[in-house]
Amino acid sequence: MKSGEAIRLLSLSIILVALMISAASASGYSAIEDDLEFRVDYPIEVKVGSCYTVSFWMKAAENLTDLVVVFSIHYHRNSEVETLYSKTIISESEVEAGWTKSKSIEICIPREEPVDPHLRADLEFSYRVNGSDKELDYEWYMSIVREETYSELESELQNLRDKVSDLKSEVKSLQKVVEEKDQKIEDLEEAYQQLLAEYSSLKASYEELKNDYNQLKGEYADLEASYNSLNSAHQSTLISLEKLRTQYESLTSQYESLSEQYASLLKDYESTLAELRTYKDMYVDLKSRHDDLRARHDELIAEAAKLRQRISDLESEYESLNRVYEATLGESNLTKNALLAQTAAVATGIGVYALVSRRLGRRVQEKPIEQAEEGNERKVQKILSGRRITIPSDAAAKLGLKEGDRVEIDYGNGKLIIKPVREKPEESAAPKNGEEKNKQASKE
Repeated sequence: MKSGEAIRLLSLSIILVALMISAASASGYSAIEDDLEFRVDYPIEVKVGSCYTVSFWMKAAENLTDLVVVFSIHYHRNSEVETLYSKTIISESEVEAGWTKSKSIEICIPREEPVDPHLRADLEFSYRVNGSDKELDYEWYMSIVREETYSELESELQNLRDKVSDLKSEVKSLQKVVEEKDQKIEDLEEAYQQLLAEYSSLKASYEELKNDYNQLKGEYADLEASYNSLNSAHQSTLISLEKLRTQYESLTSQYESLSEQYASLLKDYESTLAELRTYKDMYVDLKSRHDDLRARHDELIAEAAKLRQRISDLESEYESLNRVYEATLGESNLTKNALLAQTAAVATGIGVYALVSRRLGRRVQEKPIEQAEEGNERKVQKILSGRRITIPSDAAAKLGLKEGDRVEIDYGNGKLIIKPVREKPEESAAPKNGEEKNKQASKE
């Protein structure tokens, strides 16, 4: 054990003895008088910078009036006194015998490092009993103020004793270790001699290995030169590979662009082919319609020639009948009625001719229109919901169609034709003129 540790243990023992002597005193202060009794409970020692609680209790033995109790605690340090607490803890105008009162007071010790610190308590009573004033004053040293409490010092002393015991056992174990180490040193000396002999043999082997190393060093230099040449060739190969990769990416992008163009052209070709087939079907249909209309046109022309001949015959007959009518004006009424009937028949034939000729003329006029449609623009439209068809704006502008106009729809033989309806004044007036002629002929 070291001398410093022995001195420390001795000083701790002295401190513990002093603490045990001080611990023999009571941890409180009490007094019993004729008129009252009280007790103050507090710790016998406190630490610097800590807080603790002081408990006060009193009991009145007589009836007291104007009771005032003032409690003060003073902190002594460095030959100075500081009042930590000084208050009136009880103030009663009248109390009866047997009255008790308790109060708890919290006191905090400053943290500054003191010299010979301790606490002093003052307790003052003033009251009236049996009509006379009475005062009591008590003063005592209440607590010792230390950095470490007695229990902490006792615990530290026990720890030091345990440490000394541990050190003793550690010294014994270290002695055994030293003996073992001495034995190991002897063994190591023997091993050193053996290693020395092995070192000489290893030194010879080292010389041989050194020669081999120099030889391998030359071979390594040759291999490094070969590696450098191969590395340069590898770098040039990498550059060529990068160029080929760039060309490949360029050709790939061109191929993708050409593929897109080919797909677009193929789609346009298929669309054009479908339109061509549609136009061919329309052409065949229009051609058949043209041939049909041409045949009907020829038939109507022949029929019109026959009707013209018939009309000329009827006109000549009408003239002859008119001459006969004029010659027979003086004849009987029966003869006149017969002539009038013949004249009406002739007029009816003329009206029929006029109607037929107008219809033939209308068909003849429609014929060039149908032929002209073969050179017009054609568009394919999609049928919408509700079987609706949208007329293109340019077609509506050319035909003069606007919202609200009527159209004519012809269908048959797998075709659908839409035409604007045009009302002509002469067409609506023609039947009226024929009717008037018939009426005049019937009147005559």
